[in-house]
Amino acid sequence: MNGIHFLNFYVQIMRMIFKNFILLIFIFIYSIFFANYLNADEIFSWDELVRKGNKYLKKSDNKPFSGILKNFYDSGKISLKGDFLNGYQHGEFKTFHENGAISLQGQFKLGKQNGLWTEFHENGSIHWKLKYLEGQKEDGLFLMFHENGQMKSKVTYKDNVPSTNWIYYNKDGEKERIDIYENGKFFYEKHLN
Repeated sequence: MNGIHFLNFYVQIMRMIFKNFILLIFIFIYSIFFANYLNADEIFSWDELVRKGNKYLKKSDNKPFSGILKNFYDSGKISLKGDFLNGYQHGEFKTFHENGAISLQGQFKLGKQNGLWTEFHENGSIHWKLKYLEGQKEDGLFLMFHENGQMKSKVTYKDNVPSTNWIYYNKDGEKERIDIYENGKFFYEKHLN
C-alpha cells in the first residue's frame, strides 16, 4: 500500500510541477513578445508632455515618452489617441469627433507623417486623403470630398508641390474651377461656370 500511495503522491507532484512549468513558459513568452506593451506608459493629456524639437518628453521626469497618449473631451469621450516611441510620434495616430466618429487617422514614423492620412467629416464620409512620403513631403494624389461623398477637389503632388492643375467640383460633382500651376507655382484661376 505504501508504494501505491507514494506513486500517487509522486504523480500529483509531477502534475503540479508540469502545470506550473507550462504557466511559467507562457508568462515568459508573453513577456518577451509583449515587452513594449508591458513597459509602455499611458498618458491622458498633452499637458503631461513637453516638446523639444521633434521629440516629446514626460514633464514628470524629462525622459522621452514611449507609450500611448489619450486625450478626452469634457464629456469623457476620447478626442485623440497616438502612439509614441522614444519621444517620437511613431505608429498609429487618430483624432475623433465628439460624436465618437474618427476625425483624422494616419501613421507616424519617428516623428514624421508617413503613408496615407485621411480626414473624415462628422458623418463618417471622407473629407480628404493624402499620402506623405519621407516625413512632411506630400506625394501623390490629394483628394477632397464634400460631405455627400462627391469629389470636392483633386491635385497631384510631387515632392511637396502640385505637379498638376488643381480641379474643384461643386456638390453635384460638376467641375467649377481649375487652379493652373506652372512649375509647382500657382499661375492663375479659371472659373468654368
